[in-house]
Amino acid sequence: MRRPGRKRLAARVITLMPKPLHCGQEPNRRFPNLGSHAMPAYDVLFQPLTIKQMIVPNRFASTSHQPGYPVAGRTNERYIRYEAEKARGGVGLVQFGGATTVSVENCYYYGQLDGTSDDIIDDFRRMADAIHAHGSACTVQITHGGRRERYDMANWIPAFAPSCRRELMHRAFPAALEAHDIHRIARDYATAARRVRAGGVDGVEINCIPPGLIGQFWSPITNTRNDEYGGSPANRMRFGFEVLEQTRRLVGEDYVVGIRFSADEFKPGALDNEALTEISMAYAQSGLVDYVSLVGGHSSDYRSTHEMYPTMHVGSAPYLPLAAAIKERIDVPVLHATRFTDAATAAYAVEAGFIDLVGMTRAFIADPHHVNKLRESNEDDIRPCVGATYCIDRVTVGMESLCMHNVATSREQHLDQVVTPSKSAAKTVVVVGAGPGGLEAARISAARGHRVILLEAGSAVGGQLILASKRGWRTDLSSIVDWLGSQIDKLGVEIHLNRLVERHEVLGYEPDVVIVATGGLPVVGHFQGAALATTTWDVLSGQVEPGKDILLFDEAGTHAGVTTAQIAAEAGASVELVSPDRAQAPEVGFVNLAPHMTELYRNGVRLTPDQRLVEVRQTGNKLTAVLENTFTSTRSERVVDQVIGDYGTVPNDDLYEELKPGARNLGQLDMDALSRFALPAESVNPDGSYWLFRIGDAWASRNVHAAMLDAARICQRL
Repeated sequence: MRRPGRKRLAARVITLMPKPLHCGQEPNRRFPNLGSHAMPAYDVLFQPLTIKQMIVPNRFASTSHQPGYPVAGRTNERYIRYEAEKARGGVGLVQFGGATTVSVENCYYYGQLDGTSDDIIDDFRRMADAIHAHGSACTVQITHGGRRERYDMANWIPAFAPSCRRELMHRAFPAALEAHDIHRIARDYATAARRVRAGGVDGVEINCIPPGLIGQFWSPITNTRNDEYGGSPANRMRFGFEVLEQTRRLVGEDYVVGIRFSADEFKPGALDNEALTEISMAYAQSGLVDYVSLVGGHSSDYRSTHEMYPTMHVGSAPYLPLAAAIKERIDVPVLHATRFTDAATAAYAVEAGFIDLVGMTRAFIADPHHVNKLRESNEDDIRPCVGATYCIDRVTVGMESLCMHNVATSREQHLDQVVTPSKSAAKTVVVVGAGPGGLEAARISAARGHRVILLEAGSAVGGQLILASKRGWRTDLSSIVDWLGSQIDKLGVEIHLNRLVERHEVLGYEPDVVIVATGGLPVVGHFQGAALATTTWDVLSGQVEPGKDILLFDEAGTHAGVTTAQIAAEAGASVELVSPDRAQAPEVGFVNLAPHMTELYRNGVRLTPDQRLVEVRQTGNKLTAVLENTFTSTRSERVVDQVIGDYGTVPNDDLYEELKPGARNLGQLDMDALSRFALPAESVNPDGSYWLFRIGDAWASRNVHAAMLDAARICQRL
């Protein structure tokens, strides 16, 4: 039954997006119905929301996630500053402690907090105090990983699950839970929730997403029990109710308790939106739950993980119709998060009554001050989330979360999110090269109050980011360049394009600092006959058309190789993608790999691992490529029209070498100082007249984040 006064989500929207935008499907770049409406006012996003005693000052939320900063289950200064910065930037609800563990068999694969001991209470209090200091509300999420746990980490206890059903992503074969362990774990949830309240946190969120144990009980594809915890929907919901009932006994009726779950699991035989709407109604009507937080997907294999954390391959707010369908049937506030990237979509969703709170977690990783900039009508200054999903991909392999192009995020102890003017005299800074590293160097140096001259050999700024965004589905990478370009324009940076400069031209500006950001030059590889091959850059830029029969040897293992293979196959070529590794694209994370692999399989690309290209020779009007197995050294040959190679880049450092003799530091860097975020240079040349630094691929072949971090570590200390 629809609640009185509620607006119904347009049927046209639901029919457009009833299911996820699977890998390879044409994305809607904006919420489909948004184009038929005038741009919504943002005032609705700055209205407070009260949930029991918790007052959220606006409708923006940074949802619970595990960024990998805690060590041994405990918080630290890095993690506290990371979350507090979002509160400082205006985010109304900061949900921290993603997937905080509740039981001793839980491990810390993703760097979660350990909620199994009272020792964590002080950690919760320090974090809550830091967030409250800026006027924001906060909650902690608690969970049991169920079959996602590992037996061979932490306490070496088996993973537990409703049934003995293995998950592909985490690979453990779980033990089926017995009744006594089910009751124990329910008590563990409640005890962890008590610790959250004791730590001064405003509320606790219980994770019911399918990757967690409660969601595994809900779903028929992970729960095949035939006792009171399996079979019927009521039985499958029983464990979740026991957790909530025990939690209420320990935290009280006045404390905020929410649940987070998927609005549709998107798997055959699993829970669809209708089934999950019924589940949400049962829990909401119980009086045990004060709000629900919704996502989409199942996250049990590579494809479903991409569905839960969609990249730029998918448009803005793809699962909003699913959340709206649940919101229409329940009487508690609804928070929804999945790729909300812009305020217009967020305002539309809240204004229309589809949801109450907007989770923009990745957007706030890209710019923790997003909300305040919006409030102050500085929307153009918001550093955009482009959906690169670098933040999540790193966590999936056990590293800490980082933003591809905001290197200050999680480094707030050392780098300012809002660059402050230098206290020393203004300098003349010459930056050579306008790729992402050079642009960031120019931006920060200008914001510090220095005169900045930016010299670029090409006809446009952006470097390899423009190349990467030209073809395939990663076009939104160009937004990084757009933002950096707009910022350096505002800061008055002198930009000179089509300037392939030499030493005397640089010195003509009488620089105090020279930053060489000239990037790298592509390498096809070090095999015999390499001159007969072409580079991935040539194809991506459009300078070389793909042949009809192609062997692509990818030793770099990045996006460039798989994107080039996709482009060539879509153009009608027969493509064999060869890698010396045991699988293609090892430098591409799990979330981004799914759309790449989907396109490769869909276009018939042949995948050949464990082979090294050792020779290319001319055979008439064809090329013969000789491959060697990396294990057996057995050789085989392919006769093709075209060989494409990717061996990364080598530094384009001629100018750097020319400038070294006249530099005060002779180009030398103090690595200890660099690692401590101090100015990494000492004067070793009394005749030198400028400081010289090289960054990004001009130093070594790396990625966008590395180039921009090089720039920030140097330029925030000038």
